Amino acid sequence: MTTTIVPPSIENLQQFSDSFDIEKLLQSKGILPWLLANGWNYDNESCLIANIIDESTSLDEVWESDEFDFKGLPDELKKKLHQIFEHFYL
Repeated sequence: MTTTIVPPSIENLQQFSDSFDIEKLLQSKGILPWLLANGWNYDNESCLIANIIDESTSLDEVWESDEFDFKGLPDELKKKLHQIFEHFYL
């Protein structure tokens, strides 16, 4: 199965338009727009994941987080996260 990662855009975030200001979110340097554009729901879990990633200094630190069990995610979500990391951090 191929997983395609899409960059955040107004079109990709339209489903969440009632929850926040899309224009402001797109100006964010954080990873939350990337998560939302690629299928995560706008909820406490996605915000926690984004905060952990944004505050971490390495990908190893993210995967070893005590706050969230990244290794416990389904394989499809782990694959998506890995691809987002590659795109976001490279």
